Amino acid sequence: MKSNNNKKLVTLDERVKQVGGTLIIKEARVDDSGKYLCMVNNSVGGESVETVLTVTAPLTVEVEPKQQVVDYGRPANFKCNYKGNPINEVAWLKNGVSIGHSEPILRIKSVKKNDRGMYQCFVRNDQESAQAAAELKLGGRFDPPEFVKVFEEQALQAGPSVQMPCIAKGDPAPEIRWYLFDMEISDDLSAGVTIGSFEAPNREVVSYVNITQARTKHGGLYKCVATSKVGQVTHSARLQIHGAPFVRPMEDLKVVAGKELLKTCPVAGYPITNIVWEREGRQLPINDRQRVFQNGTLIIEDVQRNEDAATYTCIARNAEGYSARSDLEVTVMDPPDLLPLNFGRDVMNEGASAQLLCIVTQGDQPLTISWSFHGSNITSDLGITTMPTGPMGSLLMIPSVGHKHRGTYTCKASNLAGVRVQTVELNVNGKLFRVTG
Repeated sequence: MKSNNNKKLVTLDERVKQVGGTLIIKEARVDDSGKYLCMVNNSVGGESVETVLTVTAPLTVEVEPKQQVVDYGRPANFKCNYKGNPINEVAWLKNGVSIGHSEPILRIKSVKKNDRGMYQCFVRNDQESAQAAAELKLGGRFDPPEFVKVFEEQALQAGPSVQMPCIAKGDPAPEIRWYLFDMEISDDLSAGVTIGSFEAPNREVVSYVNITQARTKHGGLYKCVATSKVGQVTHSARLQIHGAPFVRPMEDLKVVAGKELLKTCPVAGYPITNIVWEREGRQLPINDRQRVFQNGTLIIEDVQRNEDAATYTCIARNAEGYSARSDLEVTVMDPPDLLPLNFGRDVMNEGASAQLLCIVTQGDQPLTISWSFHGSNITSDLGITTMPTGPMGSLLMIPSVGHKHRGTYTCKASNLAGVRVQTVELNVNGKLFRVTG
């Protein structure tokens, strides 16, 4: 009797025979391995003895596919197909170095540049080992942007011209954009500030900000961003122009309720002794959700509509007593909130009419409400109509329910602050017929 986890009788055939108390296995196979239990019984009692049979087989390994070319950001899988017995260990290596993976399938969710190389699958037992290798190549364009040269922080007297370079490379060639205090630089943002950009013969992208005559207002935190379809890099540094404090005008800021507000005061002028934020004449922080840093950054955690929607003022001062200020109007937006969907009963009868009302209880305008059935847009051939019930609701109607209407209905409400969905299942009973003879 062969005994693994559960006992079962050995099946006797032309290959496996029993002669008296001897079990004969011809042309032993790997799947014959296991524990065997011999039991002897008579009228007085019984005895048993157990033995372990291990059928060894040479180890062989193949990795599929042997080579694959995968675009940057796409998934890649290798499968280790091994044969032989026993198998004590499975291990994966990349370029000869263990990667700590021991499953037969190696999955890479999103291929990056450093994932390319040779992958080896090793199998071992106490007597031997075997291995096979496969190669992962990156297809198409795959070099993320990286900076070759960037501008440094500097403090200057007003008057001279200034040029700040950002040189980047990558494949495909990246696009470089410039920002001053997170506002993209344009002609109407700063008079006297221009941006130049070109691709050099060596395929490096050269970009620079050129200030013809540096003034105090041109100072601040500059940032260049190099972007392509395979990545993004950023660099930022301050340009300090000696002069009295200056605070740039700030655009109104909209923040989603429950999120974090982060705003750096756009201060120019040098040197600046201190930067503070005020609200209604009170210096922040005034509660434990607010933090103000020396560089003029204001953080408000878990923004609340009733408490945090207000006008905030940033004030910068220097040692001579000069100051400048600018206001920031903060609007707190609520994402939509929906009531649960309900057909009114768990099961609808075939032929009955059904209605489903989607109601948004709160959420800022503009608001969009849409319906889907099994994840797809509802089409006219389904015999379903939808209509708005004012700016905060929508009605779905099925005049005559049929089996084609069974399934999941979803209402989605969205605004600038977020998206919310509610789903409900429609179950349909068939009509009942009475048979008489």
